[in-house]
Amino acid sequence: MKKLAIGTFMVLAGLFAATAQASLYQQLAVVKITDTEVVTVKEVKDIVDTQEKEAGRKLTPQERAQTYETIINQKLILQAAKKAGVTVSASELDEAFLANISQQLNLPRVYSEKELNDLVMANKKMSFAEFVKDQTGMGVEEVKNQIIRPDLIWRRYLLSQNQQELQKISATDKEIRDYYELNKTQFIRPDSLKMFLVAVPKENDPQGARVKLEGLLKDVKSGKKTIEQMRRDGQNPKEAGYGAGDLYLMKVQQHAAQLGVSYEELLKIFDGDVNKPSEIMDAGQVLQFYIVLEKYPFKALEISDVVRPESTQTIYETIRALVTQTKQLQFLEQKRQETIKSLNTPENVTRKKTGDDLIKLLSW
Repeated sequence: MKKLAIGTFMVLAGLFAATAQASLYQQLAVVKITDTEVVTVKEVKDIVDTQEKEAGRKLTPQERAQTYETIINQKLILQAAKKAGVTVSASELDEAFLANISQQLNLPRVYSEKELNDLVMANKKMSFAEFVKDQTGMGVEEVKNQIIRPDLIWRRYLLSQNQQELQKISATDKEIRDYYELNKTQFIRPDSLKMFLVAVPKENDPQGARVKLEGLLKDVKSGKKTIEQMRRDGQNPKEAGYGAGDLYLMKVQQHAAQLGVSYEELLKIFDGDVNKPSEIMDAGQVLQFYIVLEKYPFKALEISDVVRPESTQTIYETIRALVTQTKQLQFLEQKRQETIKSLNTPENVTRKKTGDDLIKLLSW
């Protein structure tokens, strides 16, 4: 009797598991413009799980229904883009991914994957791939193909459909000056400096890298090599064996991290003499030395001031670009909503579950 009860329990458990698994793959909707794409409970649940992790709480069934609608909308607009022949190449995807990560890290330019790996390794003690996984819960390729690629495609599609109207949108002089007045306290330039930085990668030979850098430091101190010569040669690091170039730093924590030093070490750099080569510094993946070329004191920036010393771009021009971009993005979002509304028809979307039946399925 006991054996029979155990056997019955195992059969029931298997049935419950099979039922739960089947419910995950239950169809909620079918999107069909160029392809037939099914939206399942599992697809919604996977995205909701990530959203709940980020939010630190469970979403209500009504909030999950909004996620479900977002999935449908994305599939609609991506299929419409495919029908219009919009594509994204592998190189464009890589470039957009690196630009996105560099922007999130507030870097002064778009870093290469190697540069990002070196930066993350020096500051987080993990690889770039591990960092992406830690931040997003996804691998690098997943982020590219599930987040970056769809975003690029729908933006490119909307641009192709609204290019002429978009080009007419720009910031007015009043909008630029109003923006400056409302945000005047943010337009400051902290104590900053321009330095010439020379770096040799350690790779698999840290001692060889040190010998190489010591030779370069000796050459620049003796005048055997000029900064201009090293700047030119350092533009081809594979051939020269080192990288070199100018770097602008502000007296802020973020720029200390970019240089691979502590904030206290950054303060010492600002306290140092101009045109005096530093000692060799270990920045994790590279060994480096620097020469401070010029220092600039703190300045509250007027609208006609240049953003950075030796640059030509003014605060006015920066605000114009920012406000214009904001207005264009607002325009594109309006067009996106209009496009989705025009595509979200019974002809393009078959909804298998609606109303209370949908909410019930999203109440896991």
